[in-house]
Amino acid sequence: MIEDDGLADLAPGPVQTLGTILPDRVVFLRSYSKSHGPDLRLAVLGGAAALIERARVYRTFGSGWTSRILQNCLAHLLTDSHTRALVAEAGETYRARRRTLAEALAARGVHTGGTEGLSLWMPVEDERSALVTLAAHGVAVVPGGRYFSGPHEPFLRVATNRLHEHVDEVADLLAFAAFEEHDRGQPIITRG
Repeated sequence: MIEDDGLADLAPGPVQTLGTILPDRVVFLRSYSKSHGPDLRLAVLGGAAALIERARVYRTFGSGWTSRILQNCLAHLLTDSHTRALVAEAGETYRARRRTLAEALAARGVHTGGTEGLSLWMPVEDERSALVTLAAHGVAVVPGGRYFSGPHEPFLRVATNRLHEHVDEVADLLAFAAFEEHDRGQPIITRG
């Protein structure tokens, strides 16, 4: 099993992994591009020695070699107290943005799932219709169908990490797009 932790230090609390139960079958991958900068494009791999050695050998002789300079840079950032404080502050800012939008949507009758991450999973009556409606208003989201190979309830993945203003306006548009059974006139936009 491969566990992919894309949030790294942006996620609160201790690391959750099945590797504590199945240590010989789990490889844990923690990416630092979201927490420490997209230019790093580095991750740390953990797991049983035999699995990690196979991955190391494969990477050594492939085109996926990783610069030692970047590795040392990340090692420094992970141990630097100032950087750790900045990442913790960023994590709280992202959580507040996500929570604010989730609360604004709930006030409009749209209840999102999950409590962590940089996105909300917003239920909709029809993914395609909601995508078109939002695109017509300049809002880009991702269809939930990309995350499932079989049947699923329709939903959208809404990024919240860059949402720091116009939350009510965005929530109005998202709620408008979520429900197919409404007057397809213009959404009511609140400004505040």
